[in-house]
Amino acid sequence: MKCKYCGEDAGFFRSKHAGCEERHAAALMRIGDILAECFRTKEDFYLHRDELAAICRDSYVTPEECGSLYCSALDSAITRYLDDGIIQPDEERAVARFVQFTGLPQQTLNSNRSLERVVQSKVLQEILQGRVPAPCITISGNFPFLLAKNENLIWLFRNVTLQMQKVRREMVGRSRGMSFRVCRGVYYRTGGFRGTPVETTYMDRVGTGSVCLTDRHLYFHSPEKALKIPFSKIIALDAYSNGLHVQKEGAREKPMFFEGLDSWFCYNVISNLK
Repeated sequence: MKCKYCGEDAGFFRSKHAGCEERHAAALMRIGDILAECFRTKEDFYLHRDELAAICRDSYVTPEECGSLYCSALDSAITRYLDDGIIQPDEERAVARFVQFTGLPQQTLNSNRSLERVVQSKVLQEILQGRVPAPCITISGNFPFLLAKNENLIWLFRNVTLQMQKVRREMVGRSRGMSFRVCRGVYYRTGGFRGTPVETTYMDRVGTGSVCLTDRHLYFHSPEKALKIPFSKIIALDAYSNGLHVQKEGAREKPMFFEGLDSWFCYNVISNLK
């Protein structure tokens, strides 16, 4: 059989040479280290272009593997950059330079939404500085929201599921008493049913649609329901790993949970604009 790395004969029932596999694994680690160091020190990635090309060529690293390493390095770097919540200008320049260096489509590099997080960080930075952020996104497809005059779009999320809290009431108990035979097949029972009303709450799926964040409102639109929630009317806001919990003021208002959006970003936008 042929070695999957070098293409030479690997022997009976073998698909690779041990030496080739070790060289390949070491190369992947070395590429990751170089990229991580450039992100850390802000050194220009182009200074290592020839070295990276030689490593890939001599250690059988395919373009697909290299692209995967680039995406992983970018994701890790942006996560570190966002430890303090804000992308600094030199960090932003490093990210932009890396995107240019890789030559990969932004859609590929953004597969884990890392580039989105950079843009969201810039939006939050403008909000914290007291400025209304300019729209940083391009909307394609249907936009079902009618914004008020002088209202500014900040972000749009698609495929968000809305759940709302509901209450289920039921009687829990048992029948008490004794049964007496009146005639064949007929019984008379004394006593009655005594039970206790029990209420349980649960989250009911309302629909899946779009969430629009502006500088004043949170909008939701789906075929089943449409909402417009002023930030000033929100009395409770919690961010979870899988969504955002919102409680609007009002005795009859039920807790809402928006699943499928960036809860960290939404929480910070609403909290700082509220």
